[in-house]
Order: sequence, then structure tokens, then C-alpha cells
Amino acid sequence: MNHIDSHAVRRRLIPLLAFALILGLSFVTVSVPELYAQQATDPDAKQYSQQLQTIFQFILQNYVDEPDPSKLYQGAIKGMMDSLDDPYSTFLDEDMMSDLMSDTTGTYGGVGLYISKQATVPTEDTPRYIEVVSPIEDTPAWKEGIRPGDLIIKIDGEDTAPLSTDKASAKIKGEPGTTVVLTFRRGNYEFEVTFTRSKIEIPTIKHAVISTAQGNVGYIRIIEWNPNTAPKMKTALQDMKKSGVDKFVFDVRSNPGGLLSSVIDVCDLFLSSGVIVSTKGRTITENYEYIARSDLVIPESDRMIVLINQGSASASEIFAGAMKDTRRALLLGEKTYGKGSVQQIFPLDKVGFKLTMARYYTPSGVNIDQVGIEPDISVTEPTLSDKELQEVQRLYDAGDITRYLQTTPQPSLEQRKEFAAELAKKYEVPTLILEKLIRDEAERTQPARIYDLEYDIQLQKALELIESPDFERTLNNTKTLVQSQDSGK
Repeated sequence: MNHIDSHAVRRRLIPLLAFALILGLSFVTVSVPELYAQQATDPDAKQYSQQLQTIFQFILQNYVDEPDPSKLYQGAIKGMMDSLDDPYSTFLDEDMMSDLMSDTTGTYGGVGLYISKQATVPTEDTPRYIEVVSPIEDTPAWKEGIRPGDLIIKIDGEDTAPLSTDKASAKIKGEPGTTVVLTFRRGNYEFEVTFTRSKIEIPTIKHAVISTAQGNVGYIRIIEWNPNTAPKMKTALQDMKKSGVDKFVFDVRSNPGGLLSSVIDVCDLFLSSGVIVSTKGRTITENYEYIARSDLVIPESDRMIVLINQGSASASEIFAGAMKDTRRALLLGEKTYGKGSVQQIFPLDKVGFKLTMARYYTPSGVNIDQVGIEPDISVTEPTLSDKELQEVQRLYDAGDITRYLQTTPQPSLEQRKEFAAELAKKYEVPTLILEKLIRDEAERTQPARIYDLEYDIQLQKALELIESPDFERTLNNTKTLVQSQDSGK
């Protein structure tokens, strides 16, 4: 196992641990690591390679119509990728490669969704659709209330079951100002949304100091893991420390990933030693341990809580796993997504392919792929039943909230409560949900709040717990991921 400090990560070809923006869950390296120099050593593999070349030439020379060699070539690659039955290993045509390169810059034209192919075994009754990992803040999808776990079953009327994540991505994305119609399934409830595409720009962090009865708590929401995350995080922490803050809540809910180097550099701000994450594959070049170096910005005695949910994936899970296994922070919220495999991108002129090369492991040696990370403190956000979802749609269709806001554009908390009580007489939806729907509709055109103390019960619990005199005892009694795994056997 190779040992690498955080600065060595930058000297390597930089991998991405991400659901590339609408391009799917990926840990990628934009390079061609000796692709053509690696010859097959298995006699059967060599025979298959020769047979493939023979078939390729035979089709070119004998098919009734003159075939396009590039289509045959690309079809062969696609077939090999499909045979792996791995949603993250896929052929990338010219458009997909172009989209991928533009995605890594942090801007693109679309609706603002991170997506992936459902990690389930398809059957005739339950096909594998495109799944929403999370919406991106302040984008069309965010403003329409799309949630992690929603299924996209149609794109402009086309069934998504046969589509790869990358094909779906290409169909959803487009020029700003154009429209795309997505059909969603949430539980058993289906609904359609017409989006106007816009330019999507992704911030890296948002932060604020929250005043509580006991003092101040630093709140930092990590939206994406990119090259700016660690420096911006460091600056924010230093500013908060100057103000006397010694308790911090880090929010990676609905954060689907980003740069590996970014999450390692952020972990360095909190960990003085030990393994942050390791990767293991069949080739020696994929076996690494990324070791923390002492670059502490806040003392290890400062209290930390990390908020997680189903939309926390990949790089966010590396952060959560490192904090949990080292007992540096408490995890609070809901189980994470479970993305623990490593992909690389291999360009082939204008096309290419993405291949799973390794898996990553937390400091205690656990791979969380298709499993996720359970929180130390479970706090579940309220969810709506299928019946309640239908009632919410009926409410929106009726336009009751829109009409109310025309006469009361900025309702106070008391006014929201009064109107929610009226709506509850007509619609079978919990009053608290109705209150939040009214507020969210009133703020739809405004930038998203940095934090929400009114309705975010997970943040409310985190603030309560981080001020508790029992915090250290609770933290010290948590289990590492391998201990949790062993106790579950």
C-alpha cells in the first residue's frame, strides 16, 4: 500500500469523486494511463481480442451495405462496457466527452440536478430509472422542490429506463433559455415539470455564525468539493475563530461529491495524523493511502457535528467517514447514499470510456459502496405519504398559495400559521408542511437561505446537542464504521 500526503495528491493526476454534474457518479482521472501498452496475458483474453479484430474486419468487408468503421468501433466498446453490468462503467460518445470536460469547470446549461442510474437489479416490473441524487441550490430544479430519491422516468416523453446516466444527462442539458419536460416519480406519485434551462454555476461553501442561548456556533454548508473548498473553508474557520467560535456544524446534506484532493485538504484542517481514505484496486497504481498532515485550523478540542442525508455521496461520504472513524465529529441526520467505487476517464480521440478501477475505504477499512454511512444520531426529516403528495399537487394546481401571496407577499410567521390552518381544512397535509410551503413559495425567487432554524429539525437537533454537557461522552461512545459492521454480523 502506497502512502501519500495531501500535497502529493496534487502531484498526481487529480481524480474526481463526484456525480459529475448530471453526468453520473464518478471518480475520474482525465488521462490515458498506458492504455495501449498493457497487453493481455490470459491466453483466452488474447484469443478473444484476435476474434474481435477478425469480426470487425469481416463486417467491414462483407456486410451488405458499407458500414461506418467508427460506429462499429464505438458499438464494440459500448457492448463491452454494458457487459460489466456496472452503472458507472460506460462508453462516452463525443457529446458526452464534451459535456464532461465542460462540467469539470463548474458551469453548464441545464436544470441543476445531480443524477445517477438506480443501483438496483432491473426486472420487467421494476426497471432501472434515472435517480435524483440531489438538486443544486438556487437552480430551476431546486426552486421546483425536486428532492433526492425522486426518479426521472421520462425526459421529453422518452422512457429513461433504457438510458445510461450519461445519455440522460445529454438530453436534460442544453442551451440556457430552452425547455425540457421531466416526468418524476416520488413513491407511487408521478408528476411532470417543464423546466427552462439556465446557466448553472455551483458555489463551494456558504457559512454563517448562529447565535444560541449558550453562545455562537459556526455553520458551514459544503455545497461542492472543488479546488476552492479548502481555502474558502480555511478562511471562514479563521474568521470564526477570531470571533471566539469553538463549536462547528458542517453540513454535507445533498452534497454528491467533487474533487478527492479537496476533501483531503479539508480533512487536514481537522485531523493531525492518520489515514483519511484509502483506495484499493487490481493494479498497484490504484492502491493508495492518503495520510493527514498537521494543518489544523481549529483545535481538536473544538466540538464538531456533521449533517448527512441520502444525498450525501462520494467525497461527502469520505469526509463523513473520516470524521466518524477518527471520532473527530458526530454524524447527525440520515444514512448517506453509498457511493464507494472509483472510476477513471479514458479519452480515445474525441470519444472515450469511464471504467471502475478501484474502491475507496474509510480509515477503519470499510467500503460503503451501496451501503452508505449511518449517522451516530438519527434524525429523520418529515416525509409525505403518496396521498399527501397528491394533496400538495392539488393545492398547487388550485393556486391557493399563489393567490394568497398576491395580497400578502411577505407573510410573517404568525400569518403563515393562520393561513396554513385554513389550508389544512381543505387539504390533508400536515400544518407544519403547509407553513413551509407558504414560506418557500414566498421566497422562491430569492437566494436560498444559508440555514433554516424554523423548519430544519436536523440543524435544530445539532445545535441542541453541540451545546450539551454530554457531547464529549456521546462522541467517545460512538462506534467506528468497522465496529458498527462487526456488531451487525
